[in-house]
Amino acid sequence: MLSILDLPQNVLLVILQLCKVKDLMALSTTCSLLYHLIKDQLLWKKLCFRVLHRYGYMLGLYQSQIGPYGGLLEIRFKAGLIEGVLWEPNADLMEPLKESTAFSIDGSKVPAKCLCIPSIFPHECSLNIDKRNGTITQCCSDYKKHIQALRDANHEGTGYSMKLIFLNDVLGSGLIHRPMILPLPNDIPSELKRMDGSFPRQIITPGLFKGTYSSHGIEILLFKYKDEHEMHGLKVTGDDNVPASKISVKILLGYPADAPLNDKNTISDLSAIEPRSRQVPLDQIPEQAFSVPAGCHVDPGIQIPSRCIARYHGYGQIAYDGFQHPSYIPTQVIIFNNDLLGVIWMKLSAFSVFTRVDQTFTSNIIKTGESYL
Repeated sequence: MLSILDLPQNVLLVILQLCKVKDLMALSTTCSLLYHLIKDQLLWKKLCFRVLHRYGYMLGLYQSQIGPYGGLLEIRFKAGLIEGVLWEPNADLMEPLKESTAFSIDGSKVPAKCLCIPSIFPHECSLNIDKRNGTITQCCSDYKKHIQALRDANHEGTGYSMKLIFLNDVLGSGLIHRPMILPLPNDIPSELKRMDGSFPRQIITPGLFKGTYSSHGIEILLFKYKDEHEMHGLKVTGDDNVPASKISVKILLGYPADAPLNDKNTISDLSAIEPRSRQVPLDQIPEQAFSVPAGCHVDPGIQIPSRCIARYHGYGQIAYDGFQHPSYIPTQVIIFNNDLLGVIWMKLSAFSVFTRVDQTFTSNIIKTGESYL
């Protein structure tokens, strides 16, 4: 006698799409076949649009507008819920980003139930999406207790306390999350390709990086190509001086820094070097020895490679508190490999290290055509 489990798996998946979320969770415990079928991402995406049609369009990556500090938000589907997860740097640059749940949406409830910080102090919130541009507005029902619960659960110093002050200002009236579509390797300008269609290793693929900013700690940047001449590092998270969404670093690909650099060089030596336009193809820029210039501050505990693939002249943006009197100062940008960069800030006598964020995020459902960053 045939069992329903004898049906083809594609037919079973169609049947499972008709089930409620709570029934799927129960079925997943009955046998290994259903357990693996119910883990199918396509099944959950279809359920997401059926049960949570109002919210399913929100899936993807966003930049949260929390004053100058910003935030990296991923909205994903997990274990029957839509979750809004904030990703933040750890104290150690080489550690993965840490996550915390900002809100969740339970589609098994009628109507769907939206909760702020469900694992700390669950309370209701509303989420509205503008499908024209993909922007999401999050309004909290009890933002004062929300902030206090975050303050009680976290002890991360003055910077975190200041971020909570800005969050308090926007959470009651509406915290804005703007879509952020990550660039792909195909977004590298075609003019930078070799004759065989490949890209030289002297440039990097665009994407998210986390980097050191001295007393401001570690911040998240999106490196992307402006054109074949420049690459920009834009702040996803920011600080009181240069806030989120602003350009932090410009890499001038047409101006490699080819003068030898060793530990006897000083910032003054580097500042005296006049940038010269590139005379050879990118893939002919030679690998070279590297040492952080004498007198240049580097955050402790960070291992700096002794060789680099390429160095470029560039500019870095600095400002006084409140983004007052912003200006660009000369920098040198060091390409150690595709996942590791360094920036020498001449005027500040400082060295920043940037390492790639090595994880996969949920793709944006609504393609607005243009990312906010």
